[in-house]
Amino acid sequence: MQVDLHGLPLSEAKIKSQVSVAEAWSNSNSSIELIHGYHLGNVIKDYIQSKDGLRRDIESIYPEVSVLKLKDKGLGATTISFRQD
Repeated sequence: MQVDLHGLPLSEAKIKSQVSVAEAWSNSNSSIELIHGYHLGNVIKDYIQSKDGLRRDIESIYPEVSVLKLKDKGLGATTISFRQD
């Protein structure tokens, strides 16, 4: 599953990424790729990859979602994988 966030304002990218991660998890996907862009996408990338960003938000909003494992794919994308319990 891929979700394109680049070009969105940070507030919209936060909501879209949170909902998309929860949907991927509830649909038993093993991972999701968030496309944030790589030149002007640093603000969204920082939110996604920061421990105080997407991870914290997912833990507080969707506590049933397992721990997120992030991998910077380069070229403006981050893959998030999680283990289904």
